[in-house]
Amino acid sequence: MTLSDPSSPAVLKVANRVYSKIKILESTKSTPEIHLAQTVIEENKDAFYSSLSSTSITILPSDFALVFNVLNVVQDYSNFFSHISHGEYADAVKYFAKMRYLYKIPNISNFLPTEDTSSLWSFLAQGIRLNPKVFDEDGAKFLSSILTPYDIHTLYMKTYVWLSGLSVEQANSGLSVVEFESLISSFSKTKMDPNLLQWKYMTAKYLSFYTSISNAMRQLSTAKKLDVYLGYVPTFYRAIQDFPLQYKEALSKEFSEYLDLLIQKISTTKVNTTKDVVSDIRELATKYPKDPNSSKLMALTLNSNLNTRKTQKDETSSKQAELLTSNKKKQSKYELSSFYYYISIAVGFLVSFMLIPRLRLSFYRFLNLKNMEMGFYVKKLSKSPEDFRWHIKLANFYERIERFEEAQREYQLAMKLMKTGGKGYENSK
Repeated sequence: MTLSDPSSPAVLKVANRVYSKIKILESTKSTPEIHLAQTVIEENKDAFYSSLSSTSITILPSDFALVFNVLNVVQDYSNFFSHISHGEYADAVKYFAKMRYLYKIPNISNFLPTEDTSSLWSFLAQGIRLNPKVFDEDGAKFLSSILTPYDIHTLYMKTYVWLSGLSVEQANSGLSVVEFESLISSFSKTKMDPNLLQWKYMTAKYLSFYTSISNAMRQLSTAKKLDVYLGYVPTFYRAIQDFPLQYKEALSKEFSEYLDLLIQKISTTKVNTTKDVVSDIRELATKYPKDPNSSKLMALTLNSNLNTRKTQKDETSSKQAELLTSNKKKQSKYELSSFYYYISIAVGFLVSFMLIPRLRLSFYRFLNLKNMEMGFYVKKLSKSPEDFRWHIKLANFYERIERFEEAQREYQLAMKLMKTGGKGYENSK
């Protein structure tokens, strides 16, 4: 058999390449596709990858799958997984950066060899740190096109095990991996692991809250009016108690530094505040006596530079007392029957119920009237949309009823308002 024999392997291989090039060129429908086909005809693999990355190209005609007969893309794919298995993540990222656009070829998984995908979680964990830019929507679409639903669920499981061992300092890198896997989930239509979603929610909440304490402390260092920063104390402290232990320790340490700075500033500056703020802080210190920061909370409330003033609640209570006294005098003067006596008590309760928002809120919670409680918060926010405290209370409510996405949204709004100087404690009454 000679080279000129039409049935020889060499001749058949050449014929196959020529046929593939012709079919690819004939299938083109746009100028970018023509340019891409030209790189195949010239057998320029690097130029092919570069042209394939064009945003003008979305999904190619099916005949472009014949590129595997011309360019040795399969070898690049195998090299990619080989580098991962050997822990050579920098080299693996380089292959991933240029190959991640291959999803534009329809049914690409049918033309690629079977590889061990179980180590992809380690590639994501290491690769995102090396070059986060390539872990984008194109990267997620590429992995979605080569992984089966079983592969994706295995990826989720191994990622969650890895996340469980991360320190809070490594939370940002973990969050980046979960965000990327969320993209894979959306493009592959494979349901995201609820454990990863819960971890993502809690970690995002932690990072946002930690940043808020840090920003407040930075602003406090140069602030002259301290009442707003004193009002942050019960808000910060309550929120910290809701975090898991690994996050709570880091937040408590940052909050401790915030308290130290605040105590130092108040020791040299008079601060006007309300009785409610002081009593709220004192109540929290008593409620969590074993907390390392409880002693600092108590010291804060005993500072001689705190000047308390009457609140709207005090004035309301005074009016209620006057009303009850007036009712009793009228009963004694006109000797009203016990029936009218109890009517007046009922009226007093209704007046209190209408005038004291906290009483209504406690009533809704006691009877588990979730819709009424949520309506209460929404009404407050409609009147004071820039009041970060009502956003936090609504977030806490959503968290109790396990509506985590709404809770995260409200926490983020609250933190944004705190950073931009939204309304504080006094305006939330």
